[in-house]
Amino acid sequence: MTLTTAQFAGSPATARPRPATIRLTRRGRLVLRGIPVIAAAVAATLAAAFFLGVLLSPAAVSADTAGPATQSVTVMPGDSLWTIATTVAPEADVYEVIATIDELNGLEGRAPAPGEELFVPATR
Repeated sequence: MTLTTAQFAGSPATARPRPATIRLTRRGRLVLRGIPVIAAAVAATLAAAFFLGVLLSPAAVSADTAGPATQSVTVMPGDSLWTIATTVAPEADVYEVIATIDELNGLEGRAPAPGEELFVPATR
């Protein structure tokens, strides 16, 4: 008697189907539980950064702590800080106005370039 592979393996009707369940390893369960925790931490950090940004923004600063009123002036060819200061505030001390313009624009002693926008004290 000879055995064929069909006889040895059994008939296909007797084979049981496997249940379709997913089995996670310990590492997989840890990753699956960690994703929501990480997402919540990121969301909390972003929310805190947003609210701190809103609270500390320049728009949230009251008018009492605001700096001096300013206006914008475009530097023309041949202009110097002296001519700009005498034009903007002819009645004020020129040295004080130049110091204010320097402080407002961060010039640090350099001459302004033609076409540059400068913040100067507003005239009253």
